Amino acid sequence: MEQIVNILKSLIEPTSIILLLILLLFINSWIFKKIKSNKLSGNILKNSVSALVIFVGLLIFILSFPIDKSLKGQILSFLAIVVSAGIALSSTTILGNIIAGIMNNSMNRFRNGDLIEIGDLQGRVTKKSIFHTEIQLEDSNFITIPNLYIASNPVKLTRKTDTVIAISVSLGYDIPRTTIEKLLKEAATLTGLKTPYVYIKNLGDFSVVYKIHGFLEDSSKYFSTISLLNGNVMDVLHNEKIEIVSPTFMNQRNTSDKYFIPKKSTEKESTNSEKNPEDLIFDKAIKSEKIEKKKDQLDELDKQQELLRKKQKSLKIVDEIQKNKLSIKKIDDLKTKVEKSIEKQKEDEDLNN
Repeated sequence: MEQIVNILKSLIEPTSIILLLILLLFINSWIFKKIKSNKLSGNILKNSVSALVIFVGLLIFILSFPIDKSLKGQILSFLAIVVSAGIALSSTTILGNIIAGIMNNSMNRFRNGDLIEIGDLQGRVTKKSIFHTEIQLEDSNFITIPNLYIASNPVKLTRKTDTVIAISVSLGYDIPRTTIEKLLKEAATLTGLKTPYVYIKNLGDFSVVYKIHGFLEDSSKYFSTISLLNGNVMDVLHNEKIEIVSPTFMNQRNTSDKYFIPKKSTEKESTNSEKNPEDLIFDKAIKSEKIEKKKDQLDELDKQQELLRKKQKSLKIVDEIQKNKLSIKKIDDLKTKVEKSIEKQKEDEDLNN
């Protein structure tokens, strides 16, 4: 009986350490949940603190466990070898991705909802984490890119407004340059692009490469606008009896009076009331962008509230003090609504996933 009591007494300290460890992890989670941080660095810091607490707690637990000192030394030596081996093996990948993730987010290279291009990949950002970034591609599927790859490769960020849309077309030398430029600008105007302009990109052996550019006001319609511009270029050139065929094909054919231009369709084109394809393709990216905008709104409300609180200290008239307090309360209510809206949207996303 005495031995059992001694064993239980020796286990009190390790058990207390485990309970304390659980309590610290709970407090850490609660603190970061209460902190109104809208930055990804908040989650990074939370996870880092949790990892540190677990590691230190594990060491203290081993040291307090009622076993022989030599065995404790062996366990700690084994733990040190495992940790060292893990760091050595993962330093080029995991550690590299962590550093790259911190760097990417601290630099604010892009945000959720932004249209980016990395290498051969182009899509809208849906999620950023410490290890990777998720983007939604043109086919509505998702791809996860390691942060280390993003940090070591150029990232092309498409502007939200007034981004340039451009396509190229090859035509023969027999068509006057001024005529082509006029028609291409007309096609760009029909597409809804502002301030169109044309570059002559290349003078080939058999053809001239023209590139039509124009400014798009809303980049959320980036892909559908490129498609529409291609269609309008075809229609405008065909209406003027200008063939878009390979010049070598044209030079080799035997028919001199036959034009390879499709007949004008009598069917009416669909109206613009149809839903924008990008709204369906980038559904998750659009939701992430809306959350980012709401977080920006919270930041702006925090700034307004801080200004009002500073103003409160200098006010002396009772009516002005009351009005100022009322303004602060209204901002608090608005912040609560925005925060609830963000939480609801995140919960809906989790359910859909």
